[in-house]
Parts: sequence; structure tokens; C-alpha cells
Amino acid sequence: MEHVIFIMPAMLGGGAERVVTILSEYLVRHGFAVRIYLMNANQVDYKLPAQVTVDTTYMRGAKGVAKTLWRLHDLRSLMNKNKEAVFISFFSMFNLYLLAAALGLKRKIIVSERLDPAKSIPNKRWLFAIRRFLYRRATKIVFQTPDAMEYFDKKVKKKGVIIANPIMEGLPERYEGRRRKEVVSFARLEPQKNYPLLIDAYKLFISKHPEYTLSIYGKGSCEEELKQIVKQSGLEGNVTFHGFDPDVHEKTRDCAMFVLPSDYEGLSNAMLEAMGMGLPCICTDCPPGGARMFIDSGVNGFLTPVGDVESMFRKMDEIARDANMAEAMSREAVKVKTLLDKETICGLWQQLITE
Repeated sequence: MEHVIFIMPAMLGGGAERVVTILSEYLVRHGFAVRIYLMNANQVDYKLPAQVTVDTTYMRGAKGVAKTLWRLHDLRSLMNKNKEAVFISFFSMFNLYLLAAALGLKRKIIVSERLDPAKSIPNKRWLFAIRRFLYRRATKIVFQTPDAMEYFDKKVKKKGVIIANPIMEGLPERYEGRRRKEVVSFARLEPQKNYPLLIDAYKLFISKHPEYTLSIYGKGSCEEELKQIVKQSGLEGNVTFHGFDPDVHEKTRDCAMFVLPSDYEGLSNAMLEAMGMGLPCICTDCPPGGARMFIDSGVNGFLTPVGDVESMFRKMDEIARDANMAEAMSREAVKVKTLLDKETICGLWQQLITE
């Protein structure tokens, strides 16, 4: 039986974690033994198949060099005990921990670069050099976009393969009817998502469309800061923070539009899921190009420049004013489900694991 071990910080309610959940279900169904090794926190927000083993190892209070050395020791020990397993990491810094711990060992290691590689690790020259050295030693590197792969040198690109995210099954069918006057966004509340941009654009938007509310789903380190921005903007009665909600899709399927204001993003699961439900979508055209791979601006959604409040507001206004255009976008957006069918995408991962 093939054995796959995913190395994760935790299984919070984010996009990478959702992909690991989808892959785990697929691999178990195809006869693989699957284990998820959590190294930051014993938190699992997604429902995993009963056959998936979840192990946790983390050192409370450890910081800096001590924490790094502990992680390397722990991963090395894990690899020594599981010599035939395939190890897969989905987070940039954990890619480096895993590859560093494997130096001198012959192990099959697949790492996934899921963000803009120029910003996915701390901006330190020595760390970029370490990443370049270690990535050359991976068995394979999975990129989500061609732009992300092109960032690296030839030796790294030689290890690269581009695999998009699978769309989760069970998304609600496209809503047909009068949509609720609600703008929605769901993603991690982290700096890269730049939610202050959406709040500023929404403030302009409701000056023309005061009947629209804004709902933000997700949690993260910026939540309290964002609530303060909403309060200072006088929008407390208009903006609602819902936290992580496993039923987010059913609760938002009839919203007027989905907006994602990221400064950088690999390939957003939230965007793909919103498109898959037929929500009219507005996303920033952020590096490394994930949104533009699937949004043909003006046809199945809108792209706006990164950081451009005025442009985002104008596209929100267009969707609110033109119901026929919004409906046409909705019909085109839902076609992404066929392109990113779970069985097809997971099959590419299975091929990578077994080759």
C-alpha cells in the first residue's frame, strides 16, 4: 500500500487545507494510506475521512532557533521511521523545513509553492538562497501558475509541474432568480488578502447603493484590526464578520457578488468556489497570476488592479447596476467546474505520487 504523509502547520479553514482534505479523500478511496502531520496546532476545521490518521507534534513556548531545530529533528525522525512514504508539504516555510530535514536521505518529497514566491517567505537574501538550494533537491515542485514557476531558475523549474486546485464537490447549483443585495467575501483574514481595500471600496459603493450589505467569512490574524477599520469607517451596521463557517457556500449562493481584494495569491480556492456557484466575481489581478488564469475580465468576472480602490468600486457598481450582465457572468463563471473537476486534478496528483 502506498503511504502518503502531508506535512502541515494545522488544518485551519483555508484553501491549502481544503485541497489536502480533497486529496486525502481521493487517495484513501484509491487505496493509499494517508497521514497528516500537524506541526503548529492540533486544529482540524475540515471533515476528514475516518481512514486518515492525524498526528500532532508541537513544542509549546519554543521560539526562534530552538523551534527550528526541534522541527528539523522531528521531521528527520519521521522520515527515518517511514522510509517508503511520499512526503508532501503545502506551505512555503514548511517546504524548507521538510527539505532541510531530508538532506542526505533518499526520500520522495513533493513540495507545493502556493503563493507568490517573491513574497511567500520572509524577505531575507540568505533565506531566498537557502530556498533555491533546497528546492533543487525536491523530487517534484507543484506550482499553481506558470508565472510562479517562471520566478525560479532552470534547475528548480526542471523539477516543476503545474497543477491547479480541484474544485470541491457538492457546491450549490447556480442560483437563478433575484439575488440578495449582499456583497460577500470568504478567505483567511491575513495581510496578503488586503481586506482594508474591500472595506474602502464598499464604503464608496454604498454611497450609491445603500441597500447592499457586506459579509466577510473567515478568520485570521487581522480580524480585530478589520473590525476596528469597519468601526472607524462608520460601517458597523453594514458589515458583518461571520468567522469560519463550513456552510458558507449554501449561505452565500444567492448573493449579488463575490469580491477578493488580495495583494498576492496563488490560486484562490475561494475564487474558484465562488465561480463554481455562479457568483459574479471581482478579483484583483494579483501575482503570480492565478485569477487571470480563470477570469476573462468582462466575460465571467472582473479583474481589477492590485490596490486600486476606485477600480474595485467601479466594477462593484457595474454588477449592481446591470442585472443582465451579472447574470451572463454567472452563467459563464460556473463553467470552471468542468475545467477543475476533482477526479481530474486529483488524478494528476496521484500520477505525481506514484511515478
